[in-house]
Amino acid sequence: MTAIKRISLLVGAATLTLTGGSFADTSADARNDELRARIAELEGRLANVEAQSSDNWLTEQRASEIRNLVEDVLADADTRSSMLSQGMTAGYDNGAVIASADGNWLLRTNLLLQTRFVFNRIEDSGSNLAPGTSLDSTRYGFEVSRARFMLSGNVVSPEWFYRVDIETSGNAGGAGTVPGDARAGVLDAYSGYDFGNGWKVYGGQFKVPFLFEELVESQYQQAVDRSVVNYLYTGGYTQGLALDYLGDQFHLVVSVNNGFGGAVGVPVGQPALAPDTEIAFSGRVEWLAMGTWDQFKDITSPQGEEMGMRVGAAFHYEKSESDGAIPPMGLFNSEIFALTADVSVEFGGANVYAQINYVDVNFSGRPAPPPDAQPWGIVVGGGYYLTEDWEVFGRYEWSDQSTTTLRLPTDGSRAENLNILTVGVNKYFSGHNAKWTTDVGFALENVHVGGAAPGSSIAPATGFRNDIPDEDGQLVIRTQLQILF
Repeated sequence: MTAIKRISLLVGAATLTLTGGSFADTSADARNDELRARIAELEGRLANVEAQSSDNWLTEQRASEIRNLVEDVLADADTRSSMLSQGMTAGYDNGAVIASADGNWLLRTNLLLQTRFVFNRIEDSGSNLAPGTSLDSTRYGFEVSRARFMLSGNVVSPEWFYRVDIETSGNAGGAGTVPGDARAGVLDAYSGYDFGNGWKVYGGQFKVPFLFEELVESQYQQAVDRSVVNYLYTGGYTQGLALDYLGDQFHLVVSVNNGFGGAVGVPVGQPALAPDTEIAFSGRVEWLAMGTWDQFKDITSPQGEEMGMRVGAAFHYEKSESDGAIPPMGLFNSEIFALTADVSVEFGGANVYAQINYVDVNFSGRPAPPPDAQPWGIVVGGGYYLTEDWEVFGRYEWSDQSTTTLRLPTDGSRAENLNILTVGVNKYFSGHNAKWTTDVGFALENVHVGGAAPGSSIAPATGFRNDIPDEDGQLVIRTQLQILF
């Protein structure tokens, strides 16, 4: 019997007793008063018991609901765990990361977005164009210079690594541009094995281990883009095998590959039997005099960074196929030997760097091949942080233009040298992840590549065009917002 029933019976009995007592002698009034007091006490106790019983019922109901909710959550977690096989981890670690619990399988995703406004003006006195032709000397507009997805990580175990970069912007070069300058579609696409102790090997499509400025990735440049000299001398992307060693002070890369990208008119990414090169190999060595390797992944030195110094040198040799008929070479062959040396010094709030390039190009075959050429060029630059997130920088570049580039034979029409000065400013909102860059480039002499028509683009990323003969003073203004995830 519950407490409520017991108390109810007592109250009922007391009530009957009290009612019966009303027919007794009035002398029993005192006893009735006592009974009434007891009934009131019992009614109060009954109310308390009912309230407590109600609270207990609500508590039990709430506990049951919570238990059901917890069971549902655990069941959902079990379902998700089963979907992820033996468990996965996800988060942000220099990119969006999905990985197995043991780290043997990993996918890291990065995004680079560069939105740019470019203004270009070339001098036109009105007397140096062919009769009946005209040229728009001023051009400007917006562009998405780079919209790149970068996938990297490892499979099977941390030793087996891979990387694939996919460029979705329209930077595909075009008529009159430096051959092999196209930077659209698949860029890096390689996989390899890390042996440990700094040694690894990889194969696929990657940048020729040659120019320092080219090897620094686009998102880590100091100016809006690389120099014109870089695009004239760079090996760009190639396909092949590479052996890489990275120690505490030395970095060495040697590669056998398909040659400088576009060097003999064949785009990167052709089948293995395409008529590109008969033999090609490259090598680069770097010495870290002080600092860390990581601080030289970009061309800048934020305030508070330790002092560092890095020296590098590289070579490349290639010989075209011997069966001729390789566009745009026609029925002659080429042999290229290239050298470069560079130095970078970072002071923690300021930096300087310099690079020199030399190429020996020899042509042979029939019809009469163009003359051999030995062009060379330099790039010198640096920056200074005015505050923690404002940086000013400058860059000077020069190249012997008695020949045009390592890729194209000279047309002999002009002998002025490339001579460009660039100054600019960086605003770092969050390092390279969010930054705004503006620079101004001024060509001190006539800008000319090969037999390209006046007004045509040299390398789309630079913003410079081929000048009209005997004109100089070309002006390029670029401003760019970069987002890196």
